[in-house]
Amino acid sequence: MNKPLEKPAFSDAHSGHAAEALRTLTAAQFAALGAGDVVFWRQMDAGNLAEFIPQAAMAPADQRLELLMSADGAPVLIADSREAIIDWIDGHEVQLATLH
Repeated sequence: MNKPLEKPAFSDAHSGHAAEALRTLTAAQFAALGAGDVVFWRQMDAGNLAEFIPQAAMAPADQRLELLMSADGAPVLIADSREAIIDWIDGHEVQLATLH
């Protein structure tokens, strides 16, 4: 009957306790936090991208490609135009995060 109240892990964000919960996550758990819900968008030359995604080698090495990745690092979409990325984002319920 004297069971302590359980709080959601991030309920004390204003006091700094939320960061403690994040520190206990494994790298895989941290990467999966936004998988399917959060995407990252960046540009990359096809030659550099081919190191990670072999299919990108089909494009000329200096071609600039648009890359959309899931929060867990999985590629979601590779396109040759910003419009293609924007169209995809508009058609899916995802949140776009920025890389700094």
